[in-house]
Amino acid sequence: MTHGKATEQQLKRAARNQSMFRVVNERLEGIAESFKFVSETSTFTCECADMGCIDMIDVTLAEYEEVRKDSNRFIVLPGHVFPEFERTVSENERFVVVAKLEEGGEVAEELDPRA
Repeated sequence: MTHGKATEQQLKRAARNQSMFRVVNERLEGIAESFKFVSETSTFTCECADMGCIDMIDVTLAEYEEVRKDSNRFIVLPGHVFPEFERTVSENERFVVVAKLEEGGEVAEELDPRA
């Protein structure tokens, strides 16, 4: 994948792809809530723009909720950031929080299951 300027269509497609992973994570959060007294962290799906990615991220429920406060935020693994589609908002040793660019941000907000 190139790291140049993305087209409007590419920005929207990347946001739709990442939004599908976010829906999966919303369901995983429900399961994690049941086990929060057993484990400090829960496993979530990497919400990167790579539809072939099946990597998982260990995140606390509080961290996940902090990311989910903004419809245009996604949680991805380090090295899974696509700068042509998104900007890095914050990062730590386990994950990176990204926000979609331009039209991608609008799509992310429209497809937010909590909206």
